[in-house]
Amino acid sequence: MKTKTKKEWETLEAKSRAGIVSKLSDLLIKHQEKLALVMAEEIGKPLKAGRHEVLIASQRVKAFCEQIPEFIADEVVGDNVIEKNVICYEPVGIVAVISPWNAPVFLAMAGIIPPLLCGNKIIWKPSEHATKTGKVLAKIIKKLNNSGLPDKTFTVRYGGRSVGQKLVESDVSTVALTGSVRAGQAVMRASANKLHRLVLELGGKDPAIILPDADISKAAKEIVKSATMYSGQVCFGVERVYCHTKVYSKFVKACISEIKKINVGDPFDEKTDMGPMSVKFQYDIVLGHIKDALGNGAKLLIGGKSSGGLFIKPGIIVGVNHSMKIMREETFGPVIPIMKFSKIEQAIALANYSVFGLTASIWTRNIKLGEKIARQIEAGTVEINRHGMSKAGLPWGGYKLSGLGRIYSREGIRSAFTNIKHIWTVKNGR
Repeated sequence: MKTKTKKEWETLEAKSRAGIVSKLSDLLIKHQEKLALVMAEEIGKPLKAGRHEVLIASQRVKAFCEQIPEFIADEVVGDNVIEKNVICYEPVGIVAVISPWNAPVFLAMAGIIPPLLCGNKIIWKPSEHATKTGKVLAKIIKKLNNSGLPDKTFTVRYGGRSVGQKLVESDVSTVALTGSVRAGQAVMRASANKLHRLVLELGGKDPAIILPDADISKAAKEIVKSATMYSGQVCFGVERVYCHTKVYSKFVKACISEIKKINVGDPFDEKTDMGPMSVKFQYDIVLGHIKDALGNGAKLLIGGKSSGGLFIKPGIIVGVNHSMKIMREETFGPVIPIMKFSKIEQAIALANYSVFGLTASIWTRNIKLGEKIARQIEAGTVEINRHGMSKAGLPWGGYKLSGLGRIYSREGIRSAFTNIKHIWTVKNGR
């Protein structure tokens, strides 16, 4: 078959591009086991967690292909006998996508697919800590060349910081990064002279607020799940909990009960819920935060200790306060610090007392009160009676050092991955 040119990809109707890219959803499921195995080998992700990641990545690709053509369709905002005004959303050109090691399939798809559907060319750099996974995934994506994706529309660069810096300093139009604050700051500096558009998803220190009327059993189950998912190595995981004094003891006991249910072990074992930390430097950060907290008066109630290799037992730590690193800095590990509060105003102030603002959650049966509190929380996504994950088609991004941009949504995709053009026509020579 004749290969389409880059220009043909740019000018292809968005629905036609989506028809080609949507085939990736089935390809991911077809290679689900292979991807899960390589993630288990490379970053210690349990097989069932890896399979789940591939599944949600496949679902997200499908959702993007359904939604984005509508997001970037021409808009007629004024058409009368005198004039016509149309807003068009055209590709920006080349988008550099830099994805992390903790969710190397889902977050790669989240970064690559939206700008690709907008008609852009993609240069992708997977994390150097997940290179094997990146190579497998790249081969799967390139199978789209057989379905109409032009050659060189999607290319890959492998390597560490130096490769990433050269990519950011090159002639790209947009840089989309998911990573640390340090990485985001480096991207901003490297992009300054080029004035690149930036989409920076930089993690968080996400709080959960437990009110007296919360469903304690549900809250404990969901918060422990969020905080220990992928060994706690998720940007939206619960990193600090503020619990009302009236239900504090009950909530802590419920969390301990949930922690005991987690099977920590060999990522290749089908029964394993949580594997090791993926990289040594993150393992050291987690244990460092725990040591700092214990040295300043905190107490471990369960877990929170190394069990050999890069394994850290999931833990609960109490007696914490904001003088401790574990309540201020991103821990990115499977330990849950729980702090008491007596007044709602205090909980809100504590939740906002952070340089981060990615997600937060409020647990209450009083939905009106929950929504009122949500409007006072400084975070890009605030959830009531749930915590974690983004929703396709709705904004995802953070306040403060949690980043720039609102990906996945109509507004975010338009501003980051398209040039917005106004065509103004005066009719009949008027």
